[in-house]
Amino acid sequence: MKRLAVINGHPDPRPERFCGALSEAYANGASAGGWQTRRVNVGELSLSSIAAIDRGEAARGDIAAALCDIEWANRLAIIYPLWFDRAPDGLRALFDRLSMRRRAHVIVTMDMPAFAYRSLLRKGAPKNANGLSIPGVIVEEPVMIGCVRTITQEQRRGWLETARECGERRSCGTTPAPSRPFGIASLVDRTVTLLRSGFA
Repeated sequence: MKRLAVINGHPDPRPERFCGALSEAYANGASAGGWQTRRVNVGELSLSSIAAIDRGEAARGDIAAALCDIEWANRLAIIYPLWFDRAPDGLRALFDRLSMRRRAHVIVTMDMPAFAYRSLLRKGAPKNANGLSIPGVIVEEPVMIGCVRTITQEQRRGWLETARECGERRSCGTTPAPSRPFGIASLVDRTVTLLRSGFA
């Protein structure tokens, strides 16, 4: 059985938020690819429940239901914004309560250029000190979307199509055909790497 949980880690779950739109696109793509899907919106979980698990108390209510949905799935997709080089605290607190490590495809939005953030990671920052570190999660092939506050509507639509493609193809175990923004981001990364090696 192909079971996918799509987790929107943004503290604000409104669909007009870009993370919400990306989560919707990913889930729609996965459904088209034949996956049963469940959605977890961290921003809809009660603050008191998140505070309780932060204190080490047993998961109850909406937190217990969210953990049940995550444990039901055999694939995860996690979409969240990078804040101060960390995943949001609510998302980290939720995954800190998982009983086993899980593999997840991750899409991260950020204010800085994505190629610049990748460059920082290449300099050897330890995994537990960067924004791709989530307790209990083994990150697979992260997609990073930079300059998220200033991208155009066309770029936004392109990234939503990339999320849909990832849901439909990558979650089925095949490599997605790269959309235009994803291809451009990869080209910029390769160019920066070549330039850096030329000046080394």
